[in-house]
Amino acid sequence: MELLEYHFNNLHGNLYYDERANRYEMFSGRGKAMHINYLTFKELFKNMLEIKEPIILESGISSYGINSTHLFNEYVRKYGGQFWSCDINPELVNKYRGDMCPGSKLICDDSVSFFSNWSLSGSPSPDVIYLDSYDLDFYNPEPSAEHCLKEYNAILPSVKRNTLLLIDDTPSAPYWMDFRDKLYYDMIEYYKVNNCLPGKGMSVIKEPKNADMLIHNYQVLYKFK
Repeated sequence: MELLEYHFNNLHGNLYYDERANRYEMFSGRGKAMHINYLTFKELFKNMLEIKEPIILESGISSYGINSTHLFNEYVRKYGGQFWSCDINPELVNKYRGDMCPGSKLICDDSVSFFSNWSLSGSPSPDVIYLDSYDLDFYNPEPSAEHCLKEYNAILPSVKRNTLLLIDDTPSAPYWMDFRDKLYYDMIEYYKVNNCLPGKGMSVIKEPKNADMLIHNYQVLYKFK
């Protein structure tokens, strides 16, 4: 967990940790400012401790935000395992390919195609899947959600017991949105009517699955049974 803490110590955001109360709160202004995805990645890494040399798949090279591509690369560099990140943008692939350790590979391809080929080729079952491609538009979420569902269905045949699935940009409630502007108040009204929010994983959440939901705030994390 040292790697996780070191990585997130260099990131800041609107999730605050009040050490005296041992409590995390959005926009409280009390305590240490943390990135909104800290808690979901902390839960992910806690579960990864049980996995020796994990197979990690990521859709969408993370070049900003939490820089998950760098984090997963450093994980396999330090602890072993293999990491693949797929992105349709050749400039991103070429830009970050030289930073990867021998256990990491950056692939230029559509993520749905990459996951389909992975499942059909008999490649090893992934231990960790992180779906983070196709940027979400809260006012027009269907394209992102549909793409995420296609990714999920493409890799699902390779999923095994204890596979961890993390999906970005899938807030459980307005509280977990990382801003307090007009969009935030629009989403409060949306939530009142629909009892859910638009999100990258909003279609995947509705799919029947043999998995436990470990945590759901701005991201959602599953562990398959």
